[in-house]
Amino acid sequence: MTGVVASGAAFLLLVFLARLTQGFQEDEFLDGQLTLVVEDALDGGPNPAFFPRSTIHVRSVKSGNAVVTHTRQWTPELENKLRALAENDELYRMRVFHKGAEDKGYVSTFTRACQIYESGLSETVSMMVDSAGTSVVGVGLIPPVGVCRGEPPEIALVQHNTTVIIRSPTPAPVPDTATYIEKLEAMKNEKAEGKDNRSFLAKYWMYIVPVVLIMVLFGGGQEGGR
Repeated sequence: MTGVVASGAAFLLLVFLARLTQGFQEDEFLDGQLTLVVEDALDGGPNPAFFPRSTIHVRSVKSGNAVVTHTRQWTPELENKLRALAENDELYRMRVFHKGAEDKGYVSTFTRACQIYESGLSETVSMMVDSAGTSVVGVGLIPPVGVCRGEPPEIALVQHNTTVIIRSPTPAPVPDTATYIEKLEAMKNEKAEGKDNRSFLAKYWMYIVPVVLIMVLFGGGQEGGR
């Protein structure tokens, strides 16, 4: 009998831990998952060709938890293309779209190629998602090198070093209409009941002012007669 009770207690404990773990996962990881494909262009000109380079899996929009997986191997050929873009002072272009979506709906950004090259492929990708956390509405690319000096990177180019920042719009403050309506109702009731909450001076200033003027005038005349 004791063994049956112990087994039942152990089973209930496992169920509780499983639900607790599931709750943490839902709170931390399931509040708006996004899987995004990152493409870039290493060719110059007005219409360069884009190719996939990375995948960003956003596990949590609220906490900004994201995992970057680079799907393209960095090669000397790619380095030569990026160096040529930097030397010609052209742009490094990047675009993002939802993986598996029929309408890709690209969100694009760009920066100077020399900034990416001299930064050694280090970059920060800032993404703005909608209020529902289901789609990306804007993307920015920020390399650590802000001003190009025309010098090669200090480290060998091996692979992109990407930091992802997730941002979402802050909801505007909602006006407290209930309190405002209560104040209007209170004012309406006071007027209906004939109540006047004004101060004594506010109520009877039209009577007080003439008396004060008369006292000042007559008082001044008497002093002058003396």
